[in-house]
Amino acid sequence: MDLEKDREIKPEEDQALPELLELLEIFRDLPEARKKNLKTRLKKEAAGEILTEAEVEKERKKIMELFKDVEDDRKKKMIERKVKEMAFQAVAIREAKYSIMTEGLKTEVVNGSQRYMKENPAVATFDKYSRAYNSNIDKLIEYLPQQQTEKISKLAAFRNA
Repeated sequence: MDLEKDREIKPEEDQALPELLELLEIFRDLPEARKKNLKTRLKKEAAGEILTEAEVEKERKKIMELFKDVEDDRKKKMIERKVKEMAFQAVAIREAKYSIMTEGLKTEVVNGSQRYMKENPAVATFDKYSRAYNSNIDKLIEYLPQQQTEKISKLAAFRNA
């Protein structure tokens, strides 16, 4: 028994079919690595996993590892506050960068009968968060003890990534 033939097609599904076929044609022409990336991204978007607390926490732990040897409690509290902020910024920057790479620097805006190109909002987000992120890294470098020069270079590599 063929379930696809026996299943009744709903009107909203009938309208989505041409869009899905168009997407399928585009998808077929993409390189395998890009297909895999898009599938992962779409699954995350569908599950609401983009810019989540879990992603921010993962980033926070990665950054805090650089400061595990700081002993002064006052400094440690200040570092933790900055790192929480930076972790969110890092995830937001990554998402904005992905949006720019997939959608481009400009997006088409439709306003009634008018169509025009406008800067992708992710460009401004990327710029704003990158500046704040770099500023926070510079502030955090000051909290590292002098003998931790290797960690300074790791933190600088984070900033330049």
